Amino acid sequence: MRIRALVGVVAVVAVLASCGQEVPSASNAFPPRDAPSSAPPAPRPSADTSVGLDSSPTIEEIKQHRQFHVGVRNDAPAFAARVGPGEYAGFDVEIAGLLATRLGLDPDTEVTYRMLPPSLLYDALASGSVDAVIGWQAGGRADLADVGPYAVTDEPRFVVVRGGDDAMVEEFEGILDAAVADGSWQRAYDATLGREGIPARPR
Repeated sequence: MRIRALVGVVAVVAVLASCGQEVPSASNAFPPRDAPSSAPPAPRPSADTSVGLDSSPTIEEIKQHRQFHVGVRNDAPAFAARVGPGEYAGFDVEIAGLLATRLGLDPDTEVTYRMLPPSLLYDALASGSVDAVIGWQAGGRADLADVGPYAVTDEPRFVVVRGGDDAMVEEFEGILDAAVADGSWQRAYDATLGREGIPARPR
């Protein structure tokens, strides 16, 4: 019986060899553990190298507290004048309202004004008691930044903000450009300076 079994095994091996099939062995039945996988490696996520403009801390604070504090000059009533308790009118007031509206604020209830002589505008802005001054010019001060001009009359008029907040400057520049493009600037002029016969043009 052992001889017959051995002969049977030899016969099977011979048949497989004659058919060209390789007889699997313990050494090549499975690939080694350290053999590279046939599947391609998963791609590594690429690093995001895009850089976005940081938001303005001043604008974020304005939106959070729902108050835009504006300084205006007290020596140009066509641009800013008190017309009642807590009520102001004039072209600069209209510009403040346009800025507030584009920031998502109510220009009638969420803008407060400080009417000041020109000599006190710098201190009000530098101390943070106002967020912006409308109708002034930084005059080269390194700690302030001019936005605009938003109007040119007998002299250019700017929105002045504290220096170092480039995002606020860019935001306000965009708002003023949009106001000219959509006609808001012209409507503000017609309702104020135009009625007084004061010529002005946008920047």
